[in-house]
Amino acid sequence: MVFHTAVLCYAALGAVLGILPDYIHSLGGRAVLIGVAVGAPALTGAAGRPFGGRLADHLGPARIVIAGAVVMAVGTIPAFVHSLPVLIGSRLIVGAGEAAMMASAVLWLLRLAGPEKRGRAIGHIGLANYAGLTIGPPLSQALSGQAHPARVWVTAAVLPMIAAGLAVVLGRSPDRALAPDASGEPEQPNDPDDARFSTLRATLRPGLGLMLVNFGYVAVLSFGAAAATEQGTGIASLVIPVFGIGVIASRTVLAGVPDRFGPPRTLSMAVALEAAGLAGMAATTSTPLGLLALVVMAIGQGLAVPSLGLLALASVPPSRHGRTAGAFFAYFDAGVGLGGPAVGLAARAADPTGGLFAAAGAVLATAPVALIARRRSPARARRRPSGQLEHGQARG
Repeated sequence: MVFHTAVLCYAALGAVLGILPDYIHSLGGRAVLIGVAVGAPALTGAAGRPFGGRLADHLGPARIVIAGAVVMAVGTIPAFVHSLPVLIGSRLIVGAGEAAMMASAVLWLLRLAGPEKRGRAIGHIGLANYAGLTIGPPLSQALSGQAHPARVWVTAAVLPMIAAGLAVVLGRSPDRALAPDASGEPEQPNDPDDARFSTLRATLRPGLGLMLVNFGYVAVLSFGAAAATEQGTGIASLVIPVFGIGVIASRTVLAGVPDRFGPPRTLSMAVALEAAGLAGMAATTSTPLGLLALVVMAIGQGLAVPSLGLLALASVPPSRHGRTAGAFFAYFDAGVGLGGPAVGLAARAADPTGGLFAAAGAVLATAPVALIARRRSPARARRRPSGQLEHGQARG
């Protein structure tokens, strides 16, 4: 049910995205303002995720999920004013609410999942994101889209409020959602400076890996269809839906792979798959091979993010999981923000296929994160007491 709460919030975001470009055009805005309005939530999202996670650590995830969803709903209200600056301000407020909602939802899912299913929990927040953004645009079109934007704004305000109500009910349930994680991991002293340093150190390498992996995500969304048209594969209209379905399927069917086989091994496989899929899309002129490459790329993206998230959580106690998850996913926004211009420059210098090749190289640059983690895993295993198993190993 926590998953459904996040889906409702992301469906609200998707509904707005479904009409945003045309609506901004109707207000006299051009391409630059469309880009600003679309990307505005990522700015406040990146800044707000660590803060939201820290609040969730201290106050409990249910309260912050509720607060974040309410901020998303209230932040939509200024959009009823027919003004571009007010609309962008609304998007910034909504992004702040989404940041708090997302970071605390991750913590909630982690506590419900327990230490043996953390990779599945991390993958599920991304699954909620994709599901909500898939539902949202058709919903806005069903509401007549640009012709009746007020209906879309109402929907974008109501859905998070429903999510907040659901979180209120879930927060009152006598389950493990609000309880400390009983993983047996040692707690560390509650030193704010030490906590900030630990969070930065824990998330730096996995976060940079997430940023680079997202270059592939941005490349497919921005230039996948253009590359398919240039190569004559005939799959341009299928690129985004097949990619989205592929990621959703991999996060569902293969959700237990990072927990079962360990994040370093899974990450090595994931970046190889994602890079191969991007290169395949750029190189092939065959329709079946183009679809296969797209599916392979989606599977790699679907497995890479939870693997990197597990690496970020590996060295911090459960009392800091919220802030760590928030700081880690802030790199997602950084990857989208930096990846778009970087891949765009490569595409401009060459062509859309050149953008995909450049993104494949960026994704492969994530491989050292997995190699470093593999070298450190045996050392950590030797330091553990004999009765404890390395994370990802099966318990007898």
